[in-house]
Amino acid sequence: MYPILFSLGETPIHAYGFLIAVALILGWVLSLRFAKADKLPADQLGTGYVLAVAGGLLVARMMWLFGQPERSGDLSAIIQLQAGGLSGFGGILIGLIIASIHAQNQKVPPWAWLDCVAPAFLLGVVIERTAAFLAGADFGHYVDPGFFLAVHFPEDSPVFEVHRRDFAGLARPPGQSLSVHASQLYAALGAAVGFGLSLFVRARRRYSGQVALFALGLYGVVRYLIEDPFRHDQTIDIAGPISLGQIAGLSIVIVTLATHMARLRKLESDPTSVIQWTGGPWSPGTKKKGTKKKSSAKKAGAKKTASKKASAKKTASKKASGDKQASGDKQAATEATAKDKADGGDKAGAEPADSKATDADASRD
Repeated sequence: MYPILFSLGETPIHAYGFLIAVALILGWVLSLRFAKADKLPADQLGTGYVLAVAGGLLVARMMWLFGQPERSGDLSAIIQLQAGGLSGFGGILIGLIIASIHAQNQKVPPWAWLDCVAPAFLLGVVIERTAAFLAGADFGHYVDPGFFLAVHFPEDSPVFEVHRRDFAGLARPPGQSLSVHASQLYAALGAAVGFGLSLFVRARRRYSGQVALFALGLYGVVRYLIEDPFRHDQTIDIAGPISLGQIAGLSIVIVTLATHMARLRKLESDPTSVIQWTGGPWSPGTKKKGTKKKSSAKKAGAKKTASKKASAKKTASKKASGDKQASGDKQAATEATAKDKADGGDKAGAEPADSKATDADASRD
């Protein structure tokens, strides 16, 4: 147990808070890296990640405090992030809802984004459960000291106080608690295996959402079917030896399997609607490319229109020139006709005069 990792001057750095911060940062980096690989707008989805994490942690803390009546009146406790003070399932559910709504508002398929977050979520479970072990929180049931996975915690740990109160008659090692299950590490190991498998599923997925469903189903198994039975503060029994946590875990598995089957049927009927990691209208550059094409088409249209206008203007100019020339030719023809008529009149007048002169000469003779 190492509740304090190190100190900065006189400020102690607690293991749980520090490792949670590391998990959130790694989750952010990993999620956005997968988003870019899946042709999603990572710059827009990064905000959704922050909102989902903040909302999930807040609700997880509030739900845990709801089960602690002695602290229900302390409003400042809501923002105090401490080991063992979170309700995992409630926080995860709210985080999923916020992430999906934000993705939908950004016109990004929620399943495509959740596939990117799923491996980071399982990695976060590994780190958080390890942090809880270092802080001595969420410790396991008493177990025989000869059990090969049994662990002891120091006298300043929460488990030591519980054992001193509940197992006063049992001999304890000096300065240590009784041996207990390392339930936090059981969950961390299960999540670590799940993280590796999620990468395997991601590389061979058949539809968008398959990685997210795998991660959620595995979390239900690890948290409620593996870790919870070994925890000292396991959920209450509601049906004989069956606890509320086990029913919650089975419910999660059933829901994820049902959704998986529904997505497979959708894959058969309409493959393009469930294969979304190959890109779509939401992909970076798609809108810009479309806008560029639209702009080019608009420019081409404007150029064509201008060409038509110029051609029409040229045709009108030619027509005007032709009309002017035709008018000029018509006027010239009219003038020529008038001139011919005038010349014809003069000639007709001259001929009688000549005739008279000839008659006069003939008479004189």
